[in-house]
Amino acid sequence: MWNSLGRSAVGEVELSKIQQSIRGQFGSGAGESPAAIARVLADEGAELRHPEVIEFDARWREAKIEREAGKFNDLEDLLAGRPLRLEKAESLIKRLETLRKTSETSETSRDQIALKQARNLVINARQVAESLAKDRMLDTKERAEQAELAEWLKVWIQTPKLFADWLELRRRAPDFRKKFSE
Repeated sequence: MWNSLGRSAVGEVELSKIQQSIRGQFGSGAGESPAAIARVLADEGAELRHPEVIEFDARWREAKIEREAGKFNDLEDLLAGRPLRLEKAESLIKRLETLRKTSETSETSRDQIALKQARNLVINARQVAESLAKDRMLDTKERAEQAELAEWLKVWIQTPKLFADWLELRRRAPDFRKKFSE
C-alpha cells in the first residue's frame, strides 16, 4: 500500500489508508496501531512525519479504549447498589449475554479480556445483589427480587451458555410465578 502511495512521507493520511487496506484484506480484527505500521514503514526506509504519527496514534488508541469501555455501557446498573427489578435485570443480562457470545466466538486478545471483564462484573454484581437481599431497609419483595437476581447471576457465572434456557425454565416454575407474579 505504501508503494502505491508513491513511497511518500508517512503521516496520518497515509497511515489511515494503510490501516483501511489491512482491514480490507484481513478483516476488522486486523487493527494494527498507527505506530506499529509506522515502525514497519520506517524499517523499510519511509520518512515519518513524527508529530503527526504520534498524534494520530494517540487519537486511535483513545478511540479504541472508548470502544472497549462502551461494551459495558448500561451494565453499571448491576453494580449501582440499588435494587433492580427483575425485568430490568433480565434486559441487562441479555445485553451481557450478547457481549459474552460476541467475545467468546472471537480469538482476539481484546475480546478475551472483555470476556474476563464481563465475568468479573457479574461476580461483583452477584455480591451486590446478595448484599441487597439481606438489607432490612428494603421491603420483603425487593429483598426477594435481589435474592432471585443473585441466583440468576450465579447460574450465569457457572453455565453462561445454558443461562437463557435455564432462565426460561425458571420463569415458568410455580414457585417463581407465586413469588413474582404481578
